[in-house]
Amino acid sequence: MSLSIGIEIEGVAMNRVGSSAPFPTRTEVQLRLLSDALDDAGLESRVYLPSTTRGSGPDYSIWNVTMDVTVSEATSGSEAEDSKFRRRFGFELISPVFRGIENNAWMNQLRAGISSINRVVRWKANRSTGLHVHVGRDVGSLKYSLLEVKKIAMLYCRFEGAIDEFHPGHRSFGNDYIMSNRNNALLDGLSISQVYERIFRANSILEVCQVVNYCDDEYTYDGYNDSRFFKVNFTSLQKHDTIEFRQHEGTTDPEQMIKWARFIIKFVGFAMVAPLPVITAPGESFQHLHQLIGPREQ
Repeated sequence: MSLSIGIEIEGVAMNRVGSSAPFPTRTEVQLRLLSDALDDAGLESRVYLPSTTRGSGPDYSIWNVTMDVTVSEATSGSEAEDSKFRRRFGFELISPVFRGIENNAWMNQLRAGISSINRVVRWKANRSTGLHVHVGRDVGSLKYSLLEVKKIAMLYCRFEGAIDEFHPGHRSFGNDYIMSNRNNALLDGLSISQVYERIFRANSILEVCQVVNYCDDEYTYDGYNDSRFFKVNFTSLQKHDTIEFRQHEGTTDPEQMIKWARFIIKFVGFAMVAPLPVITAPGESFQHLHQLIGPREQ
């Protein structure tokens, strides 16, 4: 059982390294600074802007540098207008799909990518930024089975509260961009056994998505659907054959990125192979999670 991962890193560029020159005003030119830095480090990349690429998606064989409308340029100690005046800009780095992750080469490429950005801009994370990890099957033609998706969804609903302990409050509660899967409008008020039953009754992966990424009235705006804005976005299976873990707060530290990605890989891998009675056994605490899949790296 082999998995692949892709990582999305959101940040705010504050100023240039080694220069007092302001950033360019055009978004594409701003993002080109980061793409050029990746290229100079030997990491092939491109600037991806949906409005200029005629509907084609990112090229997931290389690095992509893009914008994200959910990222606010204001950081601690600054106001939005001040950030705009200083031409700070939000961005998102999209890693290539990392395959063969058992050999850990992906970690070095991730470190190299972050290091290349650090050489050209000083950047920060803030409350609006996140770290998203997509997990798929390693072989391009191989997809998750329906049972595997059900077990991943059940295990996450069982331990959502425990995983919340890893994150600050603004990444766990009251955030419209990372809503609860376990306590969505369909499942809220149900016992965990009833949640398992609702998931298990699903006859397709789409139906699993409709249970754990449930929205009362789904809207589409700025190119996004409400149903993706959960701690775990199962609707990514419909487009990318991946499950997107969205909860982690933004960070500029590649070691923190790696630790979280390794935890997610371990979590998904366990859920895929564990028998259903183990997935649905009693116990929803951090200690129970630790006993099942081992400790999270500190």
